[in-house]
Amino acid sequence: MADSEARQFTIIIFGASGDLTQRKLAPALFHLHAIGALPERCRFIAFARSEMNDESYRRLLFEVSTDDYSSDAQSWLDFAKQVRYFRGSSNDVTSLKRLDDFIRADSNGETKDDRLYYLALSPTLYEGTINALGDAGMLDESGGVRRLVVEKPFGTNLKSARLLNEAIHARANEHQLFRIDHYLGKDTVQNLIVFRFGNTIFEPLWNRNYIDHVQISVLEDLEVGDRAAYYEHSGVLRDMFQSHLLQLLALAAMEPPATNHADSLRDEKAKVLSAIRKPSPERAATNSVRGQYRGYRQLDGVSQASSTATYAALRLFIDNWRWQGVPFYLRSGKALRQKYTEVAIQFREPPHRIFDDEDASGLVPNMLRIVIQPNESIRLTIDNKKPGARLRAEAQELEYKFPMGMRDAYERLLLDAIAGDASLFTRSDEIELSWGVVDPYIEAWETELAAQLYPYERGTWGPNAADQFIAPNRYWSNP
Repeated sequence: MADSEARQFTIIIFGASGDLTQRKLAPALFHLHAIGALPERCRFIAFARSEMNDESYRRLLFEVSTDDYSSDAQSWLDFAKQVRYFRGSSNDVTSLKRLDDFIRADSNGETKDDRLYYLALSPTLYEGTINALGDAGMLDESGGVRRLVVEKPFGTNLKSARLLNEAIHARANEHQLFRIDHYLGKDTVQNLIVFRFGNTIFEPLWNRNYIDHVQISVLEDLEVGDRAAYYEHSGVLRDMFQSHLLQLLALAAMEPPATNHADSLRDEKAKVLSAIRKPSPERAATNSVRGQYRGYRQLDGVSQASSTATYAALRLFIDNWRWQGVPFYLRSGKALRQKYTEVAIQFREPPHRIFDDEDASGLVPNMLRIVIQPNESIRLTIDNKKPGARLRAEAQELEYKFPMGMRDAYERLLLDAIAGDASLFTRSDEIELSWGVVDPYIEAWETELAAQLYPYERGTWGPNAADQFIAPNRYWSNP
């Protein structure tokens, strides 16, 4: 039998009884199975401490996400046959050795078994689980590939992220590790690369000579809810800025990579992150706004005197040739008016306007909006003549809407991890550089230099201070 015919691919999800697996990972794997995108010999082992067996776990998956599976009954039955349940503790070497024996005994005589370990666990369990996998010999690639997928957050600051990287690298090589940020799996995020480097009309303008500022917004309408105990120790900077927003910034600001391969892309992102200006505590305080929605302090697990920010706006500068002097405004928050994610490029005004003030009253600077969610689209604001006898101008918008039914981000990222393509995953140096950007703001907010914590009402765009922060001649790009 040829070696290519003698390989079994096993996806082992640790923490398989949790919400992430039931609502995201399992449906994503099912959809990939239904369209024939998974390797031919592919199975899914759910690993958790709950008292279940194969049948009860399959039933749990179906009950939680029935709509995902019921549309194609035969595909569900075929997929369910590949789902096995194994009870154990992820940081217990004995449990993992039993799992290893189980996988080998169930390999039907294949000479190679490739594996993807997905850590759908609390971040506090990452190091212990990876150490246990190493002690059990389950990261050794002599018998097939061994890949590790870890969710965010990766560390809580630069020091902890660096220690975690060192601990993992003592057990696994960097090429085995896939740090997942589901935002990078969205088609609209990936399109930033195509849009920038596939269209010659924009790239020559993508610099300090033509761009006034850049806005990156990741806004959420949901409140903190049952995540309050976690959020109280995390806050918006650790939860959103270190990962999602800085990754979007890196894609929007990076230089053209030599190729579309993983190392080229991640090299350019790392260069951007390393060039972001590191402020003093005083400057960090003046270049940020923090807010907290009314009602947050009444949640279980939250102190009545909590100073945890549920909203933040930062002003960052990239000290390189392309972006010198161009402010990047980043904002994110909970309990806002609308769920909305966007990268907005505000171009400079014309150097001289030939129109009378009255005729030019409708003119606005050109703005390019890349809307990542919802209603995924690309919108370009331009100035045109207003119909009529007089030469009056008005702003109009050109729009391209992405087609409906785009693939879920987890589907794309799981496929890439299975294939070993790390282009959309975060490398160790990117993680550390991102924490190096965010840490000064976290530290400034924990001292007497902290900017005032502004309350804001639920269902608004955040505190009024954020509008003053970007004023007087700039405005937030709200839907």
